[in-house]
Amino acid sequence: MAALEALDFVPAVDKFTPLSQHQEQTPGTFFDGPPVLHLHAPNTHITLPLASHQKHQPLKNLAETVNDDVAQEGNVRLADVDVWVTSKHLILHSTNSNGGCRFTYPAITITAIDGDAVLLELNLSDADTADDDIEYFQLKIFATGVQHGASDAQATAGSSNGTNGTTSDNDATTALYKAIADCQELNPDPPMPGEEGEDGEPVFDETAPGATGWITSENMDQFMDADGNFRMPEGVTFIGGESEDQEGATTEGVQAPLGEGAGRTRTAAEAGVEREDENKWRATGD
Repeated sequence: MAALEALDFVPAVDKFTPLSQHQEQTPGTFFDGPPVLHLHAPNTHITLPLASHQKHQPLKNLAETVNDDVAQEGNVRLADVDVWVTSKHLILHSTNSNGGCRFTYPAITITAIDGDAVLLELNLSDADTADDDIEYFQLKIFATGVQHGASDAQATAGSSNGTNGTTSDNDATTALYKAIADCQELNPDPPMPGEEGEDGEPVFDETAPGATGWITSENMDQFMDADGNFRMPEGVTFIGGESEDQEGATTEGVQAPLGEGAGRTRTAAEAGVEREDENKWRATGD
């Protein structure tokens, strides 16, 4: 999934599950239905680097052209942008251009409050991008009011009624910051190959040749010697392998060699099996 995508729909409250309704659902239905709407901040204005705006088409959907008087000190200011904080994406939609974009939460590397704005540092680079080539830029959201999925559930900046998660000394900026931070926790960064997953097991890159344990045309050469005979590569790993101290078991994910005589059928005498008389009678009697 791309870190930044263009919107293919116009956001509306009825396209999401209100947070209050989601919290009343049973765990068995948490993953059903549309994304959960944590916060809606209508009619905000945002600022971001002009270079980033011009580089990424989904961002240009917010405003295709920018006047010179709008761009200041290398940044562009875009007004009338609705912000939708959902359980899956952070959505920006312009009521002027009727276009928008959405970010995945792992793309947000920093979330902070900067004066009367929520500051987001974004990384839109691919996971395999070299560190020196990673692109970061800052986007600021200036919210004057927030809504929690319903037109009658709103809190304006400076309100003191404590509605919808705000407190007496809180405002739309803090509410927006908290909603984004909450959704970031719901969408943690995926583990990289070599790192440990939630179960403590190393994460394997299943796209690597042979990583899934299947022998294919792409990795056949790894399982054949110079004479064309089949061989097991040294150090081959098995996903899900466990360490066991017994013959033929896996040790730290590596298949241990089988012992002498493995695969040969042995007689009872060879195996040293002695039966009781009663068992002999049962074995030979009619």
